[in-house]
Amino acid sequence: MAIEFYKQFGELGYLANYSDYGFYKDGIFYKTVEHFYQSEKYDELDIKAKIIRAKTAKEAAAIGRDRNNTRIPNFKLIKKNVMLDGVLEKFRQNEEIQNKLIETRNEIIVEKTVDEYYWGVGKDYSGANNFGRILMRARSILKEEKLKKMILDARKGAYILGHNHPDLDSIVSSYILKNILSSFNIDAHFCILDKGYEYQEQDKKLIKEVLPEEPEIISEFGDKKIILVDHNTLDDLPKNNVVGAIDHHIISGQVENTLEMEYASTGLLLYDLFRHIYNFSEEEKFLIGLTVLTDTDYLRSSRFKEADKKIYESLNLDIDVEKFRKIFQTTTNLNESVEKIVENNSKKYYYNDKPLTRLLISSTKEEKEKYFDIYKEYLLLLDEDYLLIWNDYDENKTTAFYNNEVYEFDFFSTSTFEVLKEIEKKNINKEKTYKKI
Repeated sequence: MAIEFYKQFGELGYLANYSDYGFYKDGIFYKTVEHFYQSEKYDELDIKAKIIRAKTAKEAAAIGRDRNNTRIPNFKLIKKNVMLDGVLEKFRQNEEIQNKLIETRNEIIVEKTVDEYYWGVGKDYSGANNFGRILMRARSILKEEKLKKMILDARKGAYILGHNHPDLDSIVSSYILKNILSSFNIDAHFCILDKGYEYQEQDKKLIKEVLPEEPEIISEFGDKKIILVDHNTLDDLPKNNVVGAIDHHIISGQVENTLEMEYASTGLLLYDLFRHIYNFSEEEKFLIGLTVLTDTDYLRSSRFKEADKKIYESLNLDIDVEKFRKIFQTTTNLNESVEKIVENNSKKYYYNDKPLTRLLISSTKEEKEKYFDIYKEYLLLLDEDYLLIWNDYDENKTTAFYNNEVYEFDFFSTSTFEVLKEIEKKNINKEKTYKKI
């Protein structure tokens, strides 16, 4: 499904040339891409300065389009390159929207214009959509730049680290990224922190069955360079040691060089990022397939999108999903203490620039009815903001507890990001209902 935007308004307005995201180029500050693009049409310094000083993008465009001014003779031949230069600097120098653009994954981007058939698609979608194509090109370049910087920073050695109490996705993704970096002649280490060594209960049996090697246990960092995988919060990690993060969850804002996109699993994200430059073995593809299964509750979760399905199918795996589900899928062992379950099944995020801890529990319908309120009351006693996501395997439904409110969803989701978005929608609808009353 294509991403369509028009002008600088709304959620996707950041994509537009008129959006207020300035940048420097060659020592000059441009208020918008439009200011830059229009000024590049001219050699005459007075006209260039007038465009650059224009108060708004609309005013800059009006000056730039004035046929009474003499343009440089070859501008038609270079205008797409000029536009790409401006777009790249806009996103390079505004990290918030750079991350947003990268989060669009590989989706087609369309400038849905009404009467513009060169830069947009026009009223009947017959236009060339050159600006949408430039945004997609910029997205590819920005992803490549982030990966290259991460690899360059780790060239003298890298320690690949997943989150504490890792699940299959975290531990397998760490192992695979170690293999990828090793193929680039980087001294890469697949490791885990000593304080968070215990695997998550639901995936423990499968991890021990399929993991090709045990991770290196580390307790001190010294000058080690760390790349985080499926884990983009610093927690107690020394900031200067962390050179990047690759994750399929929400960006925390704590790690500067982060590649984050909503994929079914981090393993699948790694495969999509590197499959054109790294030859994945059949064993690695199999492990990546398992990360998709476990992180989507064996393809039942709504986080398994159509785009994920296409990439998963490209792995060409012969996996009996139902067989694996029956053998390895387990619900949370609610016979253990509440304290231990909360410790072993929680993960830290940053949401709206604030720390948030997510607790993920899966159970039967009967167990949910028996234990849900116990966990809700326990979390209220803790001095942290918690999001409880409780998946009911019998009903294929999800219940969330957040900000002292319980939310019921008629779908099955293990995605923190997706659940938070759905909570936002419910709260917006609630506010609209109150206003009508």
